[in-house]
Amino acid sequence: MKAFKVNLGAFLMASILLFSCSSKKYTRDTIPELRLEFGYMNQKTGGTNTYILAENGQLFQKSTITNRYTEYNKVKEKDAEFIYATVDQMKQSNNTIYTIGEETHFVRLRKGVELQEWKWDTRDPNLPEDIKKLDELLVRIFEKKID
Repeated sequence: MKAFKVNLGAFLMASILLFSCSSKKYTRDTIPELRLEFGYMNQKTGGTNTYILAENGQLFQKSTITNRYTEYNKVKEKDAEFIYATVDQMKQSNNTIYTIGEETHFVRLRKGVELQEWKWDTRDPNLPEDIKKLDELLVRIFEKKID
């Protein structure tokens, strides 16, 4: 597990550098094993919407019904860097936010089958400031599906 943490830090730093260089273009079949996933769940309907953000800023949406991927335009470089940096801070600080509400947002760090996940109730007035900023950005992505 410790090796995973060290590799994660190196990966996130390398990812930020890669945004400024031309990078590999992924397809639904070549999405990297180490990636960020984020989305939302509705407790009433049981529906989940999951987005996958590759280190190069490519954004995919995974359907829980058909298990198919839809590719969207890349996330803006500064937004992708913010998402990766915030998740890295959450991981490094051992942040364990895990609150379920009527509408729950989540961020996952996935490496193959290994998974670290944070969930929060969007109506929680006591969300930490970094989670609020992350949530606002994710909501913009949900609503616009990226410009």
